[in-house]
Amino acid sequence: MGDQPHCSGDISTASAIILGIFNAVSGLAAISGNLMVLVTFFKNRSLHQPCYYLIASLSAIDLFVGLTVNPLYILLTNVVPWQYREKHLLQLESFFAMSSSMIIMHTLCTMSLERYTAVIFPLRYYSFVTVKRTVIVAIITWVFGFTLNAFSFALDSQDLPKLWIICGVLTGLVPMAIIFYSYGKIFIAARDQSRRIAIAENSVSVISRDAESTENGAEITPRIEPKKAKKNAWTVGIVVLVAVSLSMPVSVVSVLQIVTSDLCRRRHYNRAWMWAATLSLTSSAMDPWIYAMRIREFRATFKRTLCIT
Repeated sequence: MGDQPHCSGDISTASAIILGIFNAVSGLAAISGNLMVLVTFFKNRSLHQPCYYLIASLSAIDLFVGLTVNPLYILLTNVVPWQYREKHLLQLESFFAMSSSMIIMHTLCTMSLERYTAVIFPLRYYSFVTVKRTVIVAIITWVFGFTLNAFSFALDSQDLPKLWIICGVLTGLVPMAIIFYSYGKIFIAARDQSRRIAIAENSVSVISRDAESTENGAEITPRIEPKKAKKNAWTVGIVVLVAVSLSMPVSVVSVLQIVTSDLCRRRHYNRAWMWAATLSLTSSAMDPWIYAMRIREFRATFKRTLCIT
């Protein structure tokens, strides 16, 4: 059956060209955008806070995607014959794809927990969420993601689906459960917090009539900080939504590949995988511009970094 024409794993010339262009554009956008995020982060000490360290970590893995994963898929679709890929490069492709996906999802999970703490427990936030702890968590996330997926090089191609199942659970189900829980709590708390902010604003308004000179200082804590925490939470939520939405097709194709034993169907799904994987990689190109549009500090420092007046 493997020798029959319809069992070929090759993709059409038109598909190869489209996928190559798409990966090239996505990779260049990911590289330029995430480099700008990282340069902005390191040049501005005001951004050296736990939330932004996590954003920098996510930008670093997104940059990794643009530098390595996008070029790899350009080679796989336009240069490397499908027979060679199937026989020799499946482990390498699995390592890059699964490692980057796992690190991205675990970083988004950590960001959701950080925003959950900022919104739900604002008084405990600065004592519990520190820069040191944030950096340690980011390092563990990277080491765990690359180490676990390095086992793909020690397995035969036939055994890779077993690793995919384990990584799929750790990459998809567990982080998504934590993310949904965190944002469910944030959503529930948002209305109550809005009421408390309104009461605090009224109190500040009354106090300001008697002590106008202290108005600005008194206003920052009850109004600006909670609103900023919620806005950053929704920003992370948008990034999560984009990443999850774009990764759904590749998740479906992965499940089909795992449960299918027929060689022809598996090769057919491999062709679909190229499209689904390319689509999922675009989230790495989109993330930096979400930060720039949603987070005032990044928007302002982007302009300063680019010398835009």
